[in-house]
Amino acid sequence: MKRYLVSTGTLPMCVGKQFTDYVGIFEALKLLDVDGIELVFLPEWDASLPPVTPTSANWADTPKITTRELVGLVLSNGVFAPVVHVNRDVGNMLCTTIDEATILRGQRILEDNLIGASRLGSKIAVLHLWDTRCTHLDLRDIFDKVYVVSKDFEIRLAMENVPISDKSLDVTSAWFRLANLMPPNYGFTLDLNWCSLYDDFFELLHFENLLLNVHVQGLPSKTEGGQFRLVPRTGGLDIEKSLFDLNQAGYNGYLTLEMNKPTAAKDFVEAIKMIKEAGLG
Repeated sequence: MKRYLVSTGTLPMCVGKQFTDYVGIFEALKLLDVDGIELVFLPEWDASLPPVTPTSANWADTPKITTRELVGLVLSNGVFAPVVHVNRDVGNMLCTTIDEATILRGQRILEDNLIGASRLGSKIAVLHLWDTRCTHLDLRDIFDKVYVVSKDFEIRLAMENVPISDKSLDVTSAWFRLANLMPPNYGFTLDLNWCSLYDDFFELLHFENLLLNVHVQGLPSKTEGGQFRLVPRTGGLDIEKSLFDLNQAGYNGYLTLEMNKPTAAKDFVEAIKMIKEAGLG
């Protein structure tokens, strides 16, 4: 059965707060007709060190909260969180081959996130497996560093089709390799914005039987007639048609709205309505 989720990555902006203001997650949810959330563990909340991945936030000024405390808030508010998004820094940390301290820190963060997800009863954990700027990726080595941690948890990992800089790979070939490395209960998260960047939606749709989650990532826009649309940040993918094609291919999993640059709650409301009407409702 399809489940409609909203990513907490920008959800506080629905109620006029900064994306790092976790209190806004629970205020915004009251306004939206969704089944639950994809809970994003932001590196900006880590009090020990700033993010290693790019951020628009001033880390020194962002609120800080531990995974355990955040999970406690989700549980106390009775929020359904079937999907979590692992701290986006983890893949970057595990790509290194020489800095053992960085690798160990990435593995500790991954373990911490998966412990939190287990407390929530989450079924899927989205992971950016690789550093998007790394020009040489050893997918087996990176996955092995992940699996030594994740094998002790029942949660299914879903590797996202994030950008790739290794010229010997594209996302499709990376997914083929991973499909042969991963245990059968693991799979992929298909992000429509990244599909638009590489124009590879139909290539990745061949992995439909391994798709555990879809990110409907886009910017709010209007047609000439004033109708609401969600458009990718880059490229020309038709998001509504892609959702229809996913439905036709038999996809029946989680659909997560990842709203970019929202200006008001109405953007979230209209986007959720559009997703449900695009052949999937």
